[in-house]
Amino acid sequence: MTPGAARAYSGCITNLEQERTTMSDAMDRHRRHPARLAATLAAASVAALAATLSAAGTVGAQAAAHAPAPAAGPDLQGVWDFTMRVGERTSPGFLALGPVERGWAGSITMYLTNTLAIRTLTVDGDSVRMVVASREGDVRFLGRLADDARTMAGIVEYHGGARLPMTATRRALPVAPR
Repeated sequence: MTPGAARAYSGCITNLEQERTTMSDAMDRHRRHPARLAATLAAASVAALAATLSAAGTVGAQAAAHAPAPAAGPDLQGVWDFTMRVGERTSPGFLALGPVERGWAGSITMYLTNTLAIRTLTVDGDSVRMVVASREGDVRFLGRLADDARTMAGIVEYHGGARLPMTATRRALPVAPR
């Protein structure tokens, strides 16, 4: 990613107040309709990723949006549902991933909270490393791919030292009606 694209990308994501308000309003409207809520959140995340790539305004960023999977690795593009274990509770959410240059980027949305930028996600064999931007500092995920790259499991390391297990499963691709 070029420095200009990185600034545009991070500028879109670091101003989360509008995003948080929008997501909060959506959650309030859809509390009684959980199926619609999941579809709305997925659409919002994909739209945020598209807007971010569009805002970069560079040929490289636009080409990356349509690029094939990074060389020598599995295709991770799509929406992934995840759960993170926090003590005795689980915290669900989803990831929206797309190819960017030699890796992956996108967004992560935790249920009932906000959407954050996935700065980078790289794969080396079956090893996965992800860096997520947050106001308090970067959050890191170290894990492994399994099940023909349809699942990933590992540990989320927060800036304060907390380490939480997380598993993610890729959603099946939608089938177009005939």
